Amino acid sequence: MNKKRLAIRFRYKCPVSYTVLGIEPTQPPEKVAVQAETVDLSNGGMRIKGERAPKEGVLIKVQIPVSEHDVMVPVLTEVRWVKEERPGEYQAGLRFLM
Repeated sequence: MNKKRLAIRFRYKCPVSYTVLGIEPTQPPEKVAVQAETVDLSNGGMRIKGERAPKEGVLIKVQIPVSEHDVMVPVLTEVRWVKEERPGEYQAGLRFLM
């Protein structure tokens, strides 16, 4: 178990989309949303997997569905780490900022 982890992670799988906002607040956000899937979730962050890897340190806005209705909750996160699981499949650890 990771000794630095402050909150317990729970398995949580659902499709999400995210938009890269950039490293600097003055950097314009990307216009195209990237599709991914959550792997797990905690009070402090989440892990996602997908075909594209965001860069460590960038800010991304993740749209998380909360029900079977068309309700999406936007969450501001920072990419803490990225790992290539196999060619064309990446996982990333995201820290919630708000």
